[in-house]
Amino acid sequence: MSANKNNNIAIIFDDLTEFFVMRSAIDDMKKEKINVDIIVPYDSGYNGLPEHTFKEIDRLGYHPLKDTPKNKEYKILLTPYPSLNIVNRTKFIYHLKYSYGPMSAKPDPVFLPEWKINYDGIFSFNIYEPKFLEAYGTKYHIMPYWKFSNFKKKTTKSKKPNLLFLPTFGKDISSIQLFTEDAIAEIKKHYHVISKAHHATHFNSDEDNSLSVLKELSDEFYDSSTSIVKLLETADIVLSDNSGAIFESIYADIPVALFCKNLNQRKLGRINTLQYELAQQDIIPYTNRAEEILPILKSINQYFKKQKEIKKQLFPDFKHNSPKEFTKVIKEYLITDENKDYRKAIHDLMINERENYKKTIKTQEAKISELEKRLDEQSLTIENLLNSTSWKITKPLRQLKKISQKERS
Repeated sequence: MSANKNNNIAIIFDDLTEFFVMRSAIDDMKKEKINVDIIVPYDSGYNGLPEHTFKEIDRLGYHPLKDTPKNKEYKILLTPYPSLNIVNRTKFIYHLKYSYGPMSAKPDPVFLPEWKINYDGIFSFNIYEPKFLEAYGTKYHIMPYWKFSNFKKKTTKSKKPNLLFLPTFGKDISSIQLFTEDAIAEIKKHYHVISKAHHATHFNSDEDNSLSVLKELSDEFYDSSTSIVKLLETADIVLSDNSGAIFESIYADIPVALFCKNLNQRKLGRINTLQYELAQQDIIPYTNRAEEILPILKSINQYFKKQKEIKKQLFPDFKHNSPKEFTKVIKEYLITDENKDYRKAIHDLMINERENYKKTIKTQEAKISELEKRLDEQSLTIENLLNSTSWKITKPLRQLKKISQKERS
């Protein structure tokens, strides 16, 4: 099969947040007669999440698959991160990364080498991260954030301002469990609270308690079936923690405040989280105490201008918020003859070398494990011998032998 005739693309989704970002891009590619397979692998995600994601995408009329066809080769495989099992059983030429948000709030693990160097190209909605992540040698394509192409602020009938609470999940970085009953009561006196659960909070059984607290806090509660864009259209202010929703809010020109235990929990080496940096620069108000949430919400206007200014530094300025730039780059990959693409050839050498190192390490770890097992067995044998009756009976003879050897010497 000629490379230039391979017009096939596979896009992998394991939750609806990813799909909502890529939906209009899929529509645009299909208009351009590009063959797109949408795949929701059932061996990824939390219990029930793949099935929920599959059914919702199907309900919206996109007819996903549960796995990649065994005998089909794709020119491009698009994934949100490289560790999905489906990558290893899919035939493809170019592996490209799509971003499922405007930027990351979690350098650990999102900035790790294995999250970047496996890709031939990465689509980014911001101009901040590529400046230092290009050190991994992966090509970056800066894109407009087309998810907001139809975004329009709306008014509601609520008598109080709408506070949109967008927490992440995980005991180390989520703020949900830090709320107190008194703080919740005070906040609800002044704000109409709308919240959206992270898909992991909704489908991870370890997060059941967080889910119940979140529902108690909310006047309106939404799960992952609702796009964040719809909720931002009616929000007057956003409260978040260590979630990428911080940057969704900044992109949408909605003031954001932060509440969590540690804004820098997910730093990576010397790379701080961006939310920590913005709080240090007094661009985003932050507290780790529930009783201080209401005061920082009330003070949000003094930060709003600075947040609008930082938006210009973080995101590219495109005339149109559409996926046409994305489709244009996709077409360039589709017409590329990979046999003459030396950049990819060099990149493949690097990936293969890394895989060989991983295999070598795995082999050595297996050998060490086997030696440790044999050492444990020998230690047990020696221990049994030392505790045996025969060893105790022959103790005087061994002592006599030692004395005899000493005398001869």
